[in-house]
Amino acid sequence: MKKKLIVLSSLGLAIAPFLAFAQVGTGGCANQLPGTLQSIICTVGNILNTLIPIMMVLAIVYFIWGVIQYVISSDEEAKKSGKDRMIWGIIGLVAIVAVWGLVAVLTNTFGLTGNANVNVPTLNIK
Repeated sequence: MKKKLIVLSSLGLAIAPFLAFAQVGTGGCANQLPGTLQSIICTVGNILNTLIPIMMVLAIVYFIWGVIQYVISSDEEAKKSGKDRMIWGIIGLVAIVAVWGLVAVLTNTFGLTGNANVNVPTLNIK
């Protein structure tokens, strides 16, 4: 049980920076040149904007599967399995919503809403 929690929390920490890019509006992504870092970030952000609702639906379905298994089964082992599924479904849903909310709070706090123009410093070598 502890190993699962460690793996899930480390996975969440590993993808958390990419979720921040998922909150950036897509208007700035239309003007990016292909193959640049900004276009790659925009592509990853667009993919995550699609995946987050899907992950939420999967967490809810996993929770409901546990509820059905818990209610229908008469065996104690199956009830425990259903109970575990309900707990992990709730933990997954809370983690997804918490990271999504944290990104929104950080985005609003630092004024990162909308399109931002980033000037990359360059060095002229002749």
